[in-house]
Amino acid sequence: MIVTPWGKSDELRSRRLRPGPAATREEVVANQRERLFGAMVAAVAELGYEKTRVADLLKISGVSRSTFYRHFDNKQECFLATLDALVTTGGERVVRSLLEHEGTWYERFEVAFDTLVESIVENPAAAHLYYVDTYAVGRTAIERVERMGDRFERIAIEAIEQSPDHAGMPNDLVRAILRGFRRVIQTRLRTGRERELLTEGRDLLRWAFGYRTPPEPLGRPRKPPADHFHPPPTDPTDPRDRILDAVIDLMAENGYEAMTINEIAQRASISLTTFYGHFEGKDDAVVAALRRNANRVLEVTAPAYREAPDWPRAMGAAIHAFFAFLMLEQPFAQFGGVHVHSASRLVVEVRDQLLAASQAFIAEGYRQHPGANRLAGEAIGASVDALIFDEMVRRGPQHIYELAPTATYMVLLPFVGADEACAVANASR
Repeated sequence: MIVTPWGKSDELRSRRLRPGPAATREEVVANQRERLFGAMVAAVAELGYEKTRVADLLKISGVSRSTFYRHFDNKQECFLATLDALVTTGGERVVRSLLEHEGTWYERFEVAFDTLVESIVENPAAAHLYYVDTYAVGRTAIERVERMGDRFERIAIEAIEQSPDHAGMPNDLVRAILRGFRRVIQTRLRTGRERELLTEGRDLLRWAFGYRTPPEPLGRPRKPPADHFHPPPTDPTDPRDRILDAVIDLMAENGYEAMTINEIAQRASISLTTFYGHFEGKDDAVVAALRRNANRVLEVTAPAYREAPDWPRAMGAAIHAFFAFLMLEQPFAQFGGVHVHSASRLVVEVRDQLLAASQAFIAEGYRQHPGANRLAGEAIGASVDALIFDEMVRRGPQHIYELAPTATYMVLLPFVGADEACAVANASR
């Protein structure tokens, strides 16, 4: 049994209405759609989106096949309608709590966040569908969620402008913080730890609103300095490297779902026998591509980190090196910054592990500043990840290096304060 906003999954069939004196045609249609929405939440929670079939939705909802196809052309259209319904039932409730509560701007956010956490804990399967499963459906579904995020961000920016400490904050910084907030929620849902939000939510809020408007405008350097490092090359004579290069290029071009093993072999100029001599399947190759390029990133960021005179400047140098890598390795920026989010659960879990490993760079910040927010490290990583995703989707990888100062400021402020974070962000070239 799975709880959905439209009833328990094992009770959806019994909620059926029949046309007649007791129910209008409009009420019957609404009832059918709501049962299908509930069935979508329940089926995806149990099976995942890819394995969910129309037949599963019919079995759970009690709606006939012919009725289903009167409402929707296919499973994806039903999923998208479910997303819209979740926004209406849950998202609007959160927005209203932010807009209608009487109090300071911060108290309004506290009420809105409490409302959000309540809805997540009450309906974790629906929240999982919205925050996590959307990425398995594809760009159309992701864009639906992003539009809702954009709307909330516009409202949040207007509310934040009421605070002297936050007025005039760069929009990309605000978006990254709010979307990092959302990524932390995604992680809790993906790992079944959503109830932790009940106790750690206020720490998350304090982290988010601990940011201040930079004392000086953050720079937007167009490209790395001419004498900057260059990423270590891959070996074009090594079949394994060619396979991994092909995986990155194909995912960057067409995404995870569209990529086939035959295409990988063709792009790498190898046989299928050679492919299976190195990898068990597509996921195995994608995970290997992630791990290899994570090591390549480490090869360029670790020296920059080690050569700096102190921790803040070490972080600034490493972040600028990382963003330079993304600009110079644009297919990987698309692969790791955008398309991996739509990959299989295994691939996403490995990516989360690699992202968590980057916390080793921040550990020294906690040692030097033990009073820093305990959630700052995770939230910062999520926000930088969201900053990259947002930039890649909006403008592509050509200008990604421009965001290195913003990312540096975001990473350092919870530890060293706005003045030093801004100075390091603008000086780390």
